[in-house]
Amino acid sequence: MDEHRIPPLRAGRRAAGAALLGWLGDQRAPRLCRISGSPGSGRTHLLAWLIAGGTAPDTPVERRINAFLPADGYGVRAAVWQLGQQLDVPARTPGELLDRLAADPRRTVICVPELDLALDPARLVAELLDPLLELRHIRLAVEATSDLVFTAVTGPAELDLDDPRWTDRERWDAWCEREGLDPAGYPNPGRALGAEPPRPPAFADLLARVPLRPDGGPDLPAAGTELLTALWAAAARTGDLGPLAADPLLYALAEPVAVTVALEGAAPGTAPAALDAAWQAAGPALIDTPQPGVRAHQLRARLLGTDPTDPAVAAAAAFAADRLGTAPGRWAARWVRRHPGAAATAPGAGPYRGQWLLADAGGAVHALSPADGTVVGRIAVPGPKPLRDLAATPGGSLVLLDAWGGLDLVAPGPTAPGLDPTAPGLDPYALDEALARLRAAADGEPLVLAAAPGLPDAAPALGDSGGGVHWYRGGAVLSEKLHTGPVTALAADAAAPGVPLLASGGLDGAVRLWGPGSEPMPEPADRRRCPVTALALGSGPSGLLLATAWSDGLIRVRRPERPDSVLDLRLGSPAGGLSLVGDVLLVGLDEGPLALDLRD
Repeated sequence: MDEHRIPPLRAGRRAAGAALLGWLGDQRAPRLCRISGSPGSGRTHLLAWLIAGGTAPDTPVERRINAFLPADGYGVRAAVWQLGQQLDVPARTPGELLDRLAADPRRTVICVPELDLALDPARLVAELLDPLLELRHIRLAVEATSDLVFTAVTGPAELDLDDPRWTDRERWDAWCEREGLDPAGYPNPGRALGAEPPRPPAFADLLARVPLRPDGGPDLPAAGTELLTALWAAAARTGDLGPLAADPLLYALAEPVAVTVALEGAAPGTAPAALDAAWQAAGPALIDTPQPGVRAHQLRARLLGTDPTDPAVAAAAAFAADRLGTAPGRWAARWVRRHPGAAATAPGAGPYRGQWLLADAGGAVHALSPADGTVVGRIAVPGPKPLRDLAATPGGSLVLLDAWGGLDLVAPGPTAPGLDPTAPGLDPYALDEALARLRAAADGEPLVLAAAPGLPDAAPALGDSGGGVHWYRGGAVLSEKLHTGPVTALAADAAAPGVPLLASGGLDGAVRLWGPGSEPMPEPADRRRCPVTALALGSGPSGLLLATAWSDGLIRVRRPERPDSVLDLRLGSPAGGLSLVGDVLLVGLDEGPLALDLRD
């Protein structure tokens, strides 16, 4: 046992720790280890010790803990969201989590302390934990009694802490003498300590502790997170949400796990439909967001996409940042539109300048207003088909990249609204030739496109399945291999008048910046453990902005010339498209697009 990195166990439990580390490092051991024992036997303490040692940055692979679920009070929904956050996979349901983990065969170890204290332990095992063990690369260490039935692993490893062989008597006696405890409790530390679990307070008692405003209403911000969270937990025990259900502020101020568990256990219709739907949509982002102000913005963004006549939606403005004090105020949702199946997005150019282009799952292309998200036009495309990406050129043409890697050029009609025939830009014939040369330069299949609105003599850049990025301007193609694996996102802009700048994202999780004609930056501008799903570059009133979305749902906005200026935000599902119009970030989600005002 490496005591330099993992602190020694107290109460004579060195043998138990050694056994647990042995299970963790033995590839032939059963993939389920159950830690059991009577109350006070130290099950939670032992598993917490393993988690502390297994999550340190320098932990060897064979001892690494990839995720842990503190199951006390958890329901299935909150457990899925929590594990999804820790494992960098977006998931709202057990099926989504299982599908995404099945696609990644790397060894994954999950610890589950206090499983017996979950909202419904048997259901959590049946709907989530046991199905996880069906995946051969998943290992679980759970603190649980023998009453809980796991079927996916026969003959699990058992560590019963009531068995004296896991507690060294001499070390136990020395610990008791040092701490002034009664050694007669051997081998149960709880009995030696005389610990009694506290009884949870009743809902009415908690409600009576909420401070009141001068008008007699509850002062929820003054009540504090701890009290409001306890109210939700008490409501979950009874299944009755009472006055909690209708106040959006109460959702944002309490700990997200408690709210999620209460909503999951409540009878259908107990909570307003709009609030319940908004919470479920934003949940994977809310579950691990510590700041109430940020949670308020996340929830408000989802409420804006629901029925505007619903009282809960009308109340969304009531918990804006100025009511919470702790809100960072660096972003706020402007509008949300229901437009399911957004497959590709792009900033407009030419006759679509100042608009946002969106292609749906069937290949139909719409132009949206960044101001309010209304559809201002539908663009006729030949034989609509599923699209991977699209780009709008300054000359008014659209370039469509279909799901099979084919490139189509849609030239504007002579009477296209907003078309300026004198505006600079490659004509369709020159653009068609440029696309053929870009396609020929690709190392593999074309996957993404990006046009720079401020560079009319350039064709849209192209990223391919071999990790290469290709740029055409002035009759020449310039190429660079920027990624290990496919390029999954691409954005283009002018870093200065006439000077191109490309941002590329890859399956390798890296974001690279490249000015064609110069060497790429030696180090990635950013890198995370999951694939990049969307990028945007834009020149707004405050300078150049770079926005990146990853597959786990994180969106990061930064100013490349100011490395310390970084905004991280989550909305509850991954973004498949990003676009910048001034300081408005347009985000394409599976459920539809939304616009965020960015504040410096």
